[in-house]
Amino acid sequence: MDEIQYSEFENPSFDAKELVQRYRKRIPLPHLQKILRGHHAATRQELIELINEKYADFVSLSSRMQGVERALKPLRAPLEESSELTKGLHTKLGGLLQKAEEAHQGLARIQARKAALNAYIENARLLQKIQCSTGQKWSNPQESDDFFRDRITQECIARDLRRVRLNLEGASAEGDAPECKALLDEALAFQEDFSKRLQEKLRLLLSASKKGWEASQGDSAADRRIPRSELVAVAHTCKALCTIGHSEPVEQIFAEVFAKAALEEISVACSAAAEEAKRKAMAETSGAKMVAGAVDLAVFFQSVAKAFFTEESALLGFAQRLRRGSDGDEALAVPSLKLVAYSVVLPALRQVQEVWPNVFMPAFPDTFAANYVHFTKFLQAAEEVMDTSEAQVLRRDPALCDFQRKWKTQVYCSLRTKEAAQLMDAAARRLATSEPAQHKAAGGFWLEVSSELARTIDLVWSAWYLSSLFPKMARLSLELLARYGKLLSGFAETSSTAGLGWDAGASPPGWNTSSQPVRLARAASDVLQVMHSLQVDGAGAGTIAKLFLDRLPADEKPKQLTQALLADSAEGLRPTLALLKDEMLKQVVAAMVTHFAAIRGIPAFYRMLNKPVPTKASPYVESSLRPLTAFREVLVGSAIRDTEIISSWLKEMVDGASQEFTSQAAQLIELTRQQEASLRRLAGRGSGGEEQVSDLDKIHMQLCLDVDTFSQMAAETAGGSAEGLSKLIEAVSGIRRDKPP
Repeated sequence: MDEIQYSEFENPSFDAKELVQRYRKRIPLPHLQKILRGHHAATRQELIELINEKYADFVSLSSRMQGVERALKPLRAPLEESSELTKGLHTKLGGLLQKAEEAHQGLARIQARKAALNAYIENARLLQKIQCSTGQKWSNPQESDDFFRDRITQECIARDLRRVRLNLEGASAEGDAPECKALLDEALAFQEDFSKRLQEKLRLLLSASKKGWEASQGDSAADRRIPRSELVAVAHTCKALCTIGHSEPVEQIFAEVFAKAALEEISVACSAAAEEAKRKAMAETSGAKMVAGAVDLAVFFQSVAKAFFTEESALLGFAQRLRRGSDGDEALAVPSLKLVAYSVVLPALRQVQEVWPNVFMPAFPDTFAANYVHFTKFLQAAEEVMDTSEAQVLRRDPALCDFQRKWKTQVYCSLRTKEAAQLMDAAARRLATSEPAQHKAAGGFWLEVSSELARTIDLVWSAWYLSSLFPKMARLSLELLARYGKLLSGFAETSSTAGLGWDAGASPPGWNTSSQPVRLARAASDVLQVMHSLQVDGAGAGTIAKLFLDRLPADEKPKQLTQALLADSAEGLRPTLALLKDEMLKQVVAAMVTHFAAIRGIPAFYRMLNKPVPTKASPYVESSLRPLTAFREVLVGSAIRDTEIISSWLKEMVDGASQEFTSQAAQLIELTRQQEASLRRLAGRGSGGEEQVSDLDKIHMQLCLDVDTFSQMAAETAGGSAEGLSKLIEAVSGIRRDKPP
């Protein structure tokens, strides 16, 4: 092997690609790449040493690899031959599997064809037998010597027809069976003809029963029963039709015979009553705005319920007797029929949609709500005469769901919300100017806005309420309560700038009935009454809470949620109540503290005038408490039930007045001490040695006596001692000659 020309690597401008091509057969490519990388990283001498050190290993590895290749060369041809044989075997096996699969499919088709032919032969014989039996039955209807055998034969034919149809439908679905499809078409055509004959027969039977029922109108309810022979004939005919899956035509026939003409007559009567009511309204109101869409459906729904849901109804008699059999005879039961639902209720609802399509629009909200309530009551009356399964089927029926969706309840709710807002706005505009009305035992409110709130909420749940709008009606009521709280909060804020209204010259002195404190007290009384009406406790529910709870279902979870909403709404009125209380406190305290200016005149009354020792309180004490006493009478007269609330409010007023009294007393004490110190510095002042009580002592005694009297009378008026009174007594404790025990 030629030596590597290291001088080529020493050349700085060597071509690495060319060197790789030259040495790749002698040096493995990874090592050669390492050498080239080393050329860029190491010195020329290090690169040469690396190549010489690993060259022998490279040559040895290359020699061994050539030996391995020579050893494997004899094995290559057998292995390739084995691979070709394996591929050929795989191709042959695949062909065999495909042929087996085709054979299996052919066998399955043969078996399906055989089954279809067997089904065809069996059902063709059965259909021929049915046709023969039916031909004999229709050809000699008067020759039957056994009434029940004739009815049983009719039902057997229906069962055989159903079996033929089901067998042929299954055979046609499983494979290619044109003869089964042709036989199925023949069977369906025969079944349709058989059904038409039975329907005509049922129509004749029901017409005869209707005539007999109408002929017995004068008989008592106990005597007016459907004859058993007629019931048996109708029951077996209905069973035969239901067996072949034609229960819907049965219900349509009942509706045509018993309900169609009656519903048309009732519709005409209802339209005539609506026109008469419209004419009277226009005459009474000199052209009231009325349209045809304002028809009241009370006459229609009540008449339908009276005609079909009482013992006077022949249709209800059939429905009850065919539901579970007559007189306990289960053989006469046709439970698949839903005569009340599909022969009365749904036809009546279709009649409404056809004759009065405008009733679903709330152009006249009162009439819309009344019609919706009439429909709801009609549906409830229908469910009362149904069994549970029939009522459940009716509730899920698409026709009833579509009828319920036609009522534009969302539009109606929006109109009612707007109307309620207008009522509250009108009452709010009169709130600031109107005088509080006299307390009425019926309404129990002083302010017109409170009465309007109670009236509107009652209107929401009585005249406006719809069963499908409970969440929206509840939301509207809660919004009205929140609006009411904001209105009275604004009323309290505007009252803070008004006059006091305290009439000290009256006999006796008192608060004017039109004064702001009186109005605030009565407003607070209304708020408390509204909060009380929202409460639900062991004693029962308040008036407003009862309106909510009476409309709830028996489920406990909605009841708990509603109670929580009512509690939150009552808590939402507490800030309004606190604001009213604060404004009352400010004005009553302002009327009380004006009399405390007389405290500054106590020193002038005793100093250097040789006045006797005081034995009673100053007149200003009683005068300052008169506004509080009079306002207590206002609170009591405002019909506030909770005496604890009255007492707490009076105590807060006493605290406010006591704070001003304390300030005035502290100023007087400090002033007298300064004056006394100045007098002692005057050399010419006579002390009056025989005098045991100084003028300063008399001033302090008078002040203490005023404080004690004020504290006692205020505590009696407020129903308990207040915190401000304790601070007031503590403020004068340092000037008492005899410390209180």
